Amino acid sequence: MTDATEALQDSLGKLDNSHFQGRISVSTMAKLVLCEILPSNYTQIIYLDGDTQIVSDLGAFESATVPEGRFFAARDYTAIHDFLDTGRDSHYFNAGVLKFHRNGWIGQEALELFARNPEACEGKHDQGALNYVCGSSLILVSNRWNFPKQFLHLVNISSLSIVHYMAHPKPWHGTFFPWTDKESQVYVDLRKAHPIYNSLYRGITFDRKMLYKYRSIRARIENAIEKQGPNPRVQSLLVGDYAV
Repeated sequence: MTDATEALQDSLGKLDNSHFQGRISVSTMAKLVLCEILPSNYTQIIYLDGDTQIVSDLGAFESATVPEGRFFAARDYTAIHDFLDTGRDSHYFNAGVLKFHRNGWIGQEALELFARNPEACEGKHDQGALNYVCGSSLILVSNRWNFPKQFLHLVNISSLSIVHYMAHPKPWHGTFFPWTDKESQVYVDLRKAHPIYNSLYRGITFDRKMLYKYRSIRARIENAIEKQGPNPRVQSLLVGDYAV
């Protein structure tokens, strides 16, 4: 295991002291400098955000080869929302699950853009910067490898490999529609089994939890009334002419 503390401080320390200023963790930018941290023998690099859950085998994703100068990513929640709302297909990608070739990774270019012109990233930090500079280096992959939690009620979960719990609330905060106790319980069990995680856990305020509960109950009732099941348009994002 590599200790990345010094490398991250060298790469991101100035940014942490200037733009982020402790308001949010600068670690969200770490994916941009992974090539400076990982040993040189690693060329095919997979990055996963901490709020993802692996729900089935990753073999195909692991074995798929990314060409030099390219990277794999899947559509962002906002792109899927627009597709369902308007039918317009966008390749704006989410940066929470990536696979890239070490040679030609655009992370440094994205980091330099963010440091120079953060407004160009439209509040999306690393994701906005990567989308801004990606050009033809993006290879869009199936959303089975990075599926937004917001649409879990519209898909067969057996079709997915990675679920991304982007935005709040998170499953470690409790059970909120559209996920179930199964997805939340793993974090409860982890904190019980390993006190270190329990000591590090930061929950949410009672008022915030009640707000999320209210929204969750309302959404669950609406979904039951509408009798929504797997949505063919959402399912269509999981299959097609993708590299993987």
